[in-house]
Amino acid sequence: MVGCQSTSAVSAQTATAHLTPTGIMQTQSSYADTRYLTIAGKDYPVSETSARIVINDASNAPELVDDIFDGKGKAAVPGYKVMLMNRTSSIAAEARALDNGKVIDNRMIHRGSKSLIGIPVVNGQAQLKQAQLLDFDIIYDDLSKAVIKGEVVKPRGTKLTKPDTAVTDKKVVLRSLTLPNIASGESAGGGVDFEASALIDGKVVKTGANSAFNIFYTTTADKARGF
Repeated sequence: MVGCQSTSAVSAQTATAHLTPTGIMQTQSSYADTRYLTIAGKDYPVSETSARIVINDASNAPELVDDIFDGKGKAAVPGYKVMLMNRTSSIAAEARALDNGKVIDNRMIHRGSKSLIGIPVVNGQAQLKQAQLLDFDIIYDDLSKAVIKGEVVKPRGTKLTKPDTAVTDKKVVLRSLTLPNIASGESAGGGVDFEASALIDGKVVKTGANSAFNIFYTTTADKARGF
């Protein structure tokens, strides 16, 4: 994994070529802005690519886990875990009240994918080519239905991957993963180039992206729900 904090001042010559003023830094990654989700060959447009990762106690790097398979594999494999998300959603500002009285935004996921990926680490090196698709979660909706009259946003989508749903033939290709500057608190940037697929309830589901992260979430091991 590469840290997106790697930047350099643009030289005068480069600035002229790329119309970037001298003194402005530029990230060294070169992701596009593409993503997709298909279910049984049908396209479900997604508008955002985001990620969630467990970080260490110092809050400056990913947490290296003892076994990405959580004891379910043939042998323990140390590595990192990252949740990659492609989704279309709507946000209602300050529309959700928590039990403690705090009011937060309410995000409605209409359609999207969550790909939990384990990345083995060997001799301190992340092995992207050996990445494993650990879990796959899919939500979809009816693209032909507009917002109900009188409502502001569409409702949440329907979960395809229910607890008793068979998910088999899980595959992932992770070509590139760049993390934002975790230590400084960046919550966007970095990026990913990946493809994931599985057979879900008899349907071939595919998702992928070549994109910077619109949102980059971090969590700690004690709050790592879904990991």
